[in-house]
Amino acid sequence: MPKRTHNGRAPSFGARGSGRGFTLIELLVSLAVIALLVALLLPAIQAAREASRRMACANNLKQLALAIGLYEGVNRTLPAGRVGCDDTGDKITLRECPAGLSPDKKNAASAFVTLLPELEEQPLCDALAVANGGLWNRNVNDLGWYSIEGKRRGVAERPAVFVCPSDIAAPLSEVYLPVIAATGSYALAQGSLPPGTPSEVIKFRNTGPFLYVTRRKMQQLTDGASQTMLLGEVTLADVWESSNTWTYALSTADCLRSTANPLNTPPGAGVIFTAYNRQNGAFGSHHPGGGQFAFADGHVEFLSDSIDSTMYQALSTIAGAD
Repeated sequence: MPKRTHNGRAPSFGARGSGRGFTLIELLVSLAVIALLVALLLPAIQAAREASRRMACANNLKQLALAIGLYEGVNRTLPAGRVGCDDTGDKITLRECPAGLSPDKKNAASAFVTLLPELEEQPLCDALAVANGGLWNRNVNDLGWYSIEGKRRGVAERPAVFVCPSDIAAPLSEVYLPVIAATGSYALAQGSLPPGTPSEVIKFRNTGPFLYVTRRKMQQLTDGASQTMLLGEVTLADVWESSNTWTYALSTADCLRSTANPLNTPPGAGVIFTAYNRQNGAFGSHHPGGGQFAFADGHVEFLSDSIDSTMYQALSTIAGAD
């Protein structure tokens, strides 16, 4: 016998209750609406994340520019783009690099290594010990330095200030095996001369702030500090065609770049250094539409891919397009 309710009537089990669930059609419509909202919101979320990464990248560039300013305040010069010489002096008479130098004097430590104390990285600077046995001697042809544990560990370290959050390069590069070295997202402005320019000119007589061995003075930046770029972004730092090892300075690659090729020229394209069939010296960025650069007055600027080539090249020189 059916159980009766308080009003004496039997419950109607076939009737719908007021708390009925979704029908299949209603559920599918709801899911479609949610999917549409996610599709509409996803680009905004991605844009917000990229804006955050771009801001962090700009902050890195700002810190590096300020470190260069601190170095200049103490030493009255900018750091040399590359601390030591290479074999060029053995082939051509150069004041900066006379023939017959020992391998440790032909070291390719970059200005970023020189700046480590200004970046609060003194222990890493001490481990790399450029003044004691050199670093990247003779363009990796002499590996005696790599047998020293501190140097071997040091070139594999990757301080955050050298890495753009948007950079997709592997943290460690095997481009120069047996050396395993950390990549970086930034390179120094060597000038506007194209790859293929005679080596003694592009290395020692280039138009930008950073040269081999020679240290520029701020007074030489006759364009003005706000019109002279110091450094910018680099992409694909872990591949042969665009190697960018932050401890290593090599003309038109590995921390020394030019504006001869347009911003974001793909690795291996444009005017290249045919001797190695790879180097185009171009700056590049993962930020859509252009790339970020730090200038000698400390400001950071986003330059568009469509920037006029003459203006772009002039910004990388110390005296206009000269």
